[in-house]
Amino acid sequence: MSNSNGIDTLRLRQLRAIAENLCLLANWHREHHSYVVADALYIRSLSIAEQINSAENDGNNLGARIRTEQQVAHDLLHAAKVDGRQD
Repeated sequence: MSNSNGIDTLRLRQLRAIAENLCLLANWHREHHSYVVADALYIRSLSIAEQINSAENDGNNLGARIRTEQQVAHDLLHAAKVDGRQD
């Protein structure tokens, strides 16, 4: 079954699952102070969420959440650099 943009709904669910899983993995790395790895995973997760967003508005919430979590990781990385302990 396809949506109005001709994209298969199964494919959209797969993309959402991939983006969610990458975001969860990024959160884990952030919690374990691997901010550079977390940031890279957030970037990839966000690029996948944007593919969903281009197909339907459902990706908006996911993209906004990823951006918020990415900003937290970025702030923590910056704080770590200021303190002189980059991981």
